[in-house]
Amino acid sequence: MAALMPVPADQRVLRAPTTAPVRDASTAHAPEQTPARAAFHSVEIQATVAETSELWNALRANALSTPYQSPGLLGPWQTHVADNEGFETAVVVARDEAGRPVALLPLGVRVRLGVRVARFMGGSHTNYNLMVIRLDALDAFTPDECRRLLTEAARALRLDCYALRNQPYAWEGVQNPFAGLPRQPSPDSGYRGPLAPTLDDHLKLFMSSKARSNQRRKMRRFEERGTPRIYRADLPHERARLLDAYLTQKGEQFAARGIPNVFERPGVRNFLADAAAIDGGAPTIDLYGFDLDDEVIAVTGGVSDGARYCGMFISITGSEHSKYSPGEMLMNFVVEDAIRRGIRTFDLGVGAAPYKRVYCPTEEPLFDSIFGVTAKGRSAAAAFSALTGAKVKIKSTPWAYGLIQRVRRWKAQREDEPLAGGADEA
Repeated sequence: MAALMPVPADQRVLRAPTTAPVRDASTAHAPEQTPARAAFHSVEIQATVAETSELWNALRANALSTPYQSPGLLGPWQTHVADNEGFETAVVVARDEAGRPVALLPLGVRVRLGVRVARFMGGSHTNYNLMVIRLDALDAFTPDECRRLLTEAARALRLDCYALRNQPYAWEGVQNPFAGLPRQPSPDSGYRGPLAPTLDDHLKLFMSSKARSNQRRKMRRFEERGTPRIYRADLPHERARLLDAYLTQKGEQFAARGIPNVFERPGVRNFLADAAAIDGGAPTIDLYGFDLDDEVIAVTGGVSDGARYCGMFISITGSEHSKYSPGEMLMNFVVEDAIRRGIRTFDLGVGAAPYKRVYCPTEEPLFDSIFGVTAKGRSAAAAFSALTGAKVKIKSTPWAYGLIQRVRRWKAQREDEPLAGGADEA
């Protein structure tokens, strides 16, 4: 696998100066040279999202970017999660000769077995990852220029390895320049689809008349059982109530499937609460709920940028109401709300699920860029790549993936059983 040129140890620094001149690592001992068609002139490294939020938001107004790479989402993640998960955060800003930002790369750096690995900021909470690049500068970000930028960041941050996961090949029709770097398939794909002018039009495109009739019948069952209310949470206390319900429901689902509950990790709840603005202000994560009388029977949340809605999570009640598919009813409302807001594309994140095909019929393959920039980084990258390849193979082999799912359920059941003997036997 191709790799970036290693940076000599005597030329690495702990933190880049406010503005660092750009040099290619392969000519570190020669007079400084700038490519004839340079995408950027200088780079700087900022330690926090807050330091760059103003220029970041200004750049996103006319840039290749996903709703996940925003200060409103990654700022709360940095505040509440990064330290707890051992991440040092770094916002890499590339500027042109006039000093204007042309690109921004939010990274989280973590040390594993003595290897400094850079990932996209946000960890497992971001379904899609992209560098933020000004649209009028996109053509200049050739593979060589992308490598040059990453080489500069690696020197400043003393990196050994990059593991840049879950990248789309294109976003809303615009090609991702990082697709020219060393890459391999991600274990999971994303799912997206265009939005029709109305909800009825949308459902007719992707759902049979029988399925639509079944949905109407299910909604009548809810109306017979109580007073249903489906809504986007506009008030802080509504968002707090929905977040609490989501975390409870999801915890029960994870326990039943034998999957570790990522939401129990330190800081994760506060991250979601901050991004959803449960204490007031404008939320970055929109929360939607389905209430039946006083019970929350379904919750979903996502982020948007005015052009694309990205679903982040969904949960439903474990009560008897679950048999009437409250998640479907809620998702219909979210689609309708997105259409009303003028959103063109709808996605439900990464990972296969039957319900996603109804609303997002287009599978969106993703790729990971995993490569080393030092000798030990290249060794680590080979191991990371092999592990990712194994995951891809398992998930594409139904019997193997099914076996893992069954083992998880068995472990969950075993953990719920009381011990047969006393504490000494345990």
